[in-house]
Amino acid sequence: MANFIVSYDLNGPRPSHKEVDDLLARAGVARGRVLETVWWVDYQGTAGSLYDLVAAIFHREDRLMVCECVAAAWDNLLVTDESLKKAWSNAA
Repeated sequence: MANFIVSYDLNGPRPSHKEVDDLLARAGVARGRVLETVWWVDYQGTAGSLYDLVAAIFHREDRLMVCECVAAAWDNLLVTDESLKKAWSNAA
């Protein structure tokens, strides 16, 4: 598994933030919203395949970026459990 950051801007009525979360849940990936429209995702595939998965529900006016990450520093995120910290330490 690799750690990814998925960041997006929704510029239409759909998808909603919940629909993005539901999509990631159906894909069976570990994830957590770290900021309002920024997700940490622990995913077995590539950045491109994760992008394709998420982009499938987005529209032309929406914005999406997927980055694979090998190191991070953070404070005061929305993720409240230890899953993010554990995933990063496993990747190091």
